[in-house]
Amino acid sequence: MKRKRLKIPERLSATLQPILDRLDAEGHFGIVKLMKVWPDVVGETIARRTEIQSLKFHTAVVKVSGAMWIQELNLMKAQILARLSRALGDDTVREVRFVKGTLRRRQRPRLRAVARETRRFVDLPELKDPELRRAFESLIEAWGRASR
Repeated sequence: MKRKRLKIPERLSATLQPILDRLDAEGHFGIVKLMKVWPDVVGETIARRTEIQSLKFHTAVVKVSGAMWIQELNLMKAQILARLSRALGDDTVREVRFVKGTLRRRQRPRLRAVARETRRFVDLPELKDPELRRAFESLIEAWGRASR
């Protein structure tokens, strides 16, 4: 009885990449690759303050949240380009231009309401002064309404 030799599974990306390369002769998928590697290339801190806007003629246009960040990123441009070249594995990005702009708001998970303990009645000790008793009752009532 002959045993069939099983093929080693091939990664889906390795199979699809030649097809994508044929479909994308002009390099339109370059921006997708750039957006995917950008946070790893620049790090989390910079990635939160930047957003890829476009990729035209091998120039990546990156929106930045403030002028100070633009200045810092311009000083780091050579390092960023070298890292991008390594991460992308080709010359998809030859130049980076930083522009000031408003970043899109990323979806943040909604906060759930957390159930709080019910507040217990506070029994005041015997106070002879009625004014002092009313002051304490008012204080306890305000404490009961306050959020925690």
